[in-house]
Amino acid sequence: MTTTDCVNQTTDMKSDINDEQSTSSSLSIKLYDGSQKEYCLKLWKTIEEQFDHVPLMCSHTWTSTWLEHYGDLVPCSFVVAFKQDVPCGICLLTEGVDQFDGPLALNTLHLGTAGEPAADSVCVEYNALLVQAEDQQAFLSDLLSTISKNKEWDSFLFDGFTSAELESWGLPLQETTIRKIESHYFDLKQIRDEEREVISGFGYSTRKNLRKNMKSYGNLTTEWAETIEEADSIFTDLVSLHQARWQKQGQPGSYASARFTEFHKDLIQKLIPTKKMGLFRVKIEGQVIGCVQVLMDRNRVLCYQGGSAEYKGKLSPGVIADYLCIEECFIRGFDAYDFLAGNTHHKQKMSTHHSYLTWAQIKRPRWKFTALNALRKIKQSMNLIKSVSQKPE
Repeated sequence: MTTTDCVNQTTDMKSDINDEQSTSSSLSIKLYDGSQKEYCLKLWKTIEEQFDHVPLMCSHTWTSTWLEHYGDLVPCSFVVAFKQDVPCGICLLTEGVDQFDGPLALNTLHLGTAGEPAADSVCVEYNALLVQAEDQQAFLSDLLSTISKNKEWDSFLFDGFTSAELESWGLPLQETTIRKIESHYFDLKQIRDEEREVISGFGYSTRKNLRKNMKSYGNLTTEWAETIEEADSIFTDLVSLHQARWQKQGQPGSYASARFTEFHKDLIQKLIPTKKMGLFRVKIEGQVIGCVQVLMDRNRVLCYQGGSAEYKGKLSPGVIADYLCIEECFIRGFDAYDFLAGNTHHKQKMSTHHSYLTWAQIKRPRWKFTALNALRKIKQSMNLIKSVSQKPE
């Protein structure tokens, strides 16, 4: 793709958004830099009151907590939407730190709590905009026009948004780099509406293995944290189990990052009392075999992190912990238990349906992207030649 082609694509993108939305004349946006954080966070709380349901990942609590732990590392600004001078929407805009596309370092902008170095990242999923649905196209059109004046960034990224939501904005996604990933979930509402048992939602093989595992383990006890003190205790066990598993495989584990760990400790203090986080623990004869940390987003349970003991023969403590946590969430009236992005065998067998999450990237015309694309095409061609030459005659 030539530089001219890329410029034309960006122009066409802005034009398409303007053509498809009807509220741009009544909506305007204003950018506030990081020095105005306190003012913007107060404004964030006020804007939240205009919404019936606030997505967790763009809530004041999530965003302000993220800024407390990452604000000194990741530069940020705030984008506020106005209608007739009344604030009606807001989002965080961050400048990525240690971001790469293959071997190339990039200057990136991100929508929402993203842009951290990989080792410290909270890996935001079910990202969202705190902007009314009917205003989102106009908001994004104005935002793209505003940030286009900043010549520093190479890529503008949408991290972990639901694919349906991203597509509803009218962005010409075929002209951007798209990574669309399955998010498997267990449909608790359907099972409840059909007056069935949770275990009936799994496939035959999974049901058989679950019953066998449950019988083999015997007298299992479960705990759901109702207080901060209980949550802290379960979180400590979760971190210990999680780290032991990954370090045994030669990996640092998520909690090797002090920022990441302290971020979640702080979230426990804020989200447990509001029932926006759950921590679940399974024991056998006093010994912990598994812990699960979940987040609640519009009556959907997001299975964020877990830790489990080592396998004993064919017994899977991780499967048991997830199954019993699904049972608990069913009893508590949630609509779905979501395993988040990833298409692992475990997620497939423990779920009933899947949706999609999308990571999208709008790239500016840069020589580095042209060079990288050329190198990738050369590599693909060499791999193809190699595979053909290795075929038996």
